[in-house]
Amino acid sequence: MAHFECKMTHVNLKSDMFSMVWPVFALDGKSKGVLDFSYKGVSIKIVPSVLGRATIKDKEILIYCLSHIMAAKNAKLELSNTVRFNTYDLLKATGRGTSGKEYKLVEKALYRLAGTLITTDYKFNGRRFLESMGLIEGFKLIEGSGLSCWQVTLPDWLIETVDDNDVLTLHEDYFQLSKPFDRRLYEVCRKRCGRPSKQVIKLDNLRERIGIRSSLSDLKKRLRKIEKILDYLLKVEGDSLFIFRDIESGRMELAKLNSELFMKRINTG
Repeated sequence: MAHFECKMTHVNLKSDMFSMVWPVFALDGKSKGVLDFSYKGVSIKIVPSVLGRATIKDKEILIYCLSHIMAAKNAKLELSNTVRFNTYDLLKATGRGTSGKEYKLVEKALYRLAGTLITTDYKFNGRRFLESMGLIEGFKLIEGSGLSCWQVTLPDWLIETVDDNDVLTLHEDYFQLSKPFDRRLYEVCRKRCGRPSKQVIKLDNLRERIGIRSSLSDLKKRLRKIEKILDYLLKVEGDSLFIFRDIESGRMELAKLNSELFMKRINTG
């Protein structure tokens, strides 16, 4: 099969776990420096192109393609690492406008995705890619019948995540999160607190995961303004963020924590 067409009318949104765990994507287009870090035995180096590092907004294209591929896999359809999508369909599915400017932004996003290179010792489906990996391998514009389609070749590492089902389903309103920080925060919550009703993450660890350089006090202030993000309830206490799934057991855990904190303040007041 030469390529796979992204034409399904409704698919569950999917993201690879690799970019949910690590801050692969920049929060804005200003990140032009090399990102080099290691955590718990995994090292990652991200080298942007002259256009800058691929952003969390650019990631919409990968999510769109990956969502269709996983839906096709589940339907036992023939797959390919080369996909095609209609630009208009992508823009509508991701909640964008359909002006000429938006079409140009898709093109720029593809250039950043292709130009951002990663080297890592992270294992994809048990396999290490000991070379520079692109977020996409390449792309080209296919024109005809008044429609513009992009043909994108996905990298081997992403195909490995498909083969290993190393993906997670995102909330259907993910694209409605307009702030890059909120999208990245949601991804961390989703990966961290998928099945348990409650999880805790240290703020310094969270800062690394989101990929920001702000102080912990600034991060605290920002998080305290966000009591809920999609299907997660958040509570900042001390040097930690408490994450609760917005289900009965999660709400009970949050009520229990609030009660404990209230009694603690009374006893120490």
